[in-house]
Amino acid sequence: MSRNTESIYTEGKKELPAWMKTDKYAKYGSRSNNEKGSDKITDHDGEIAETSDQDNGDRTSEPVVDKYAKYGVAQDNRMDRLRRPDRKRPRENDDRYGERTQSSWGVREREKKDIEETEEVESEQQEETIEVSAYSNINATNPSNTYYQTFQSNIKRDGKDLNSIIRTHYNQRTYQSKHQGHRANSPIIKLRNFNNIIKYILIGEYSKKVDNAPFRLLDLCCGKGGDLNKMEFIKLDEYVGIDISDGSIREAFSRYNKNKKRFITNHRDSNKFNFEAFFATGDLFTQLVPEILEPSFPGIMENVFPIDVASCQFSLHYAFANESKLRCLINNVSKSLKSGGRFLGTCPSSDFIKTKIKSINPDSDEYSFGNELYQVKFHKKPPMDGDFTDQPFGNCYDYSLKDAIDNVPEYVVPFETLRKICEEHQMVLKVKKNFIEFFNQEIPKYFKKLNNHLIQSIRRTDGKYGVEGNEKEAVEFYLVFVFEKL
Repeated sequence: MSRNTESIYTEGKKELPAWMKTDKYAKYGSRSNNEKGSDKITDHDGEIAETSDQDNGDRTSEPVVDKYAKYGVAQDNRMDRLRRPDRKRPRENDDRYGERTQSSWGVREREKKDIEETEEVESEQQEETIEVSAYSNINATNPSNTYYQTFQSNIKRDGKDLNSIIRTHYNQRTYQSKHQGHRANSPIIKLRNFNNIIKYILIGEYSKKVDNAPFRLLDLCCGKGGDLNKMEFIKLDEYVGIDISDGSIREAFSRYNKNKKRFITNHRDSNKFNFEAFFATGDLFTQLVPEILEPSFPGIMENVFPIDVASCQFSLHYAFANESKLRCLINNVSKSLKSGGRFLGTCPSSDFIKTKIKSINPDSDEYSFGNELYQVKFHKKPPMDGDFTDQPFGNCYDYSLKDAIDNVPEYVVPFETLRKICEEHQMVLKVKKNFIEFFNQEIPKYFKKLNNHLIQSIRRTDGKYGVEGNEKEAVEFYLVFVFEKL
């Protein structure tokens, strides 16, 4: 499969980020091909790997034996990094993802913590710079409970292509979220909580363990780890998170590391993350899953995959930039899932967009709709009947959601196109509902299962639960979906 170097997820080869060199992350495996003689062995929701230079999946031009010989053979006094008691003989070639790949299955010891080295690396990490150009009026390091700065990206768009704008926006979102103030003061806190409940119900209701193996989930475009609490909610055993942004992955790992269970016992601690987690930076729209994961986690494809569930929350629309990106993503999902495994997620509703387009004056110079909370503005005149079936890819619009998304390019998701390509990859549609319909159907079952504070936060003025007014229209923009692999 050829690479699209213009992908918003592809930033080219970079020097290994400092945060991945810390001992905190060492337990998850190798981070660099030039390591020699190494013995390396939350925040609750309210909400690198180098890539191959060859399209055939080979990771180096050197003989494989030279690349992996340094890892040696497992010794009796060494612990497998992935800790699989039923380790099988490795497969040199894994063709599940459509290309031949070669991976190391070496075993390495966990490294003892070196506090001085960690402090030095973290000091280097603080010197890294990221383009963040908003919030000129932030002056409080310890904001009060009433202080809140509404998010604004203030992206310099001159000379930037769409991919750069998208990447810059989410980098800014990650770093500025720490300076906004108390999250409960967000002007869209009720909408955020409603969306979170939708994800809790979707993941809780349609994530299922396929067999007697550990319960595993792949979080596609996992962002800052906002769904980690949901993984504990479904009693997950192993989690794999992949995202475009190294900054977001860093934040996700930090959330996990702060709240993970530290001691192995026979009982789960409901206040901790009881699952093992793996985080990696990569482009799921142009790279294969093994290409992204194996450089940092040798053996993960053999010992963790296939998985039970693939989750893609509020990010699928970026794959509709062109057909090759969507097909790459769906191929990754299908090849990662067990038979009977499920692909579930949330995305913009093409049915809702179709209805809104029909209400636009065809003689208008601007093709937009929305309200005080959200806005959609198409880059060019869309089909005025709202039907994107004939040209399903590259239908770009700028999307804004107050205090969350600041005029960022997105793409229409004609759902029947998604359904067709999923069926080509042996995945059949089980559920498709807009947020309001899904909430009304499922909330009676989950009303007492979810955190009471979260439930009470979406109480309406009439005493019922849900969203109303401008918030209702803003959430109707989205739908939930579930596909199951045959």
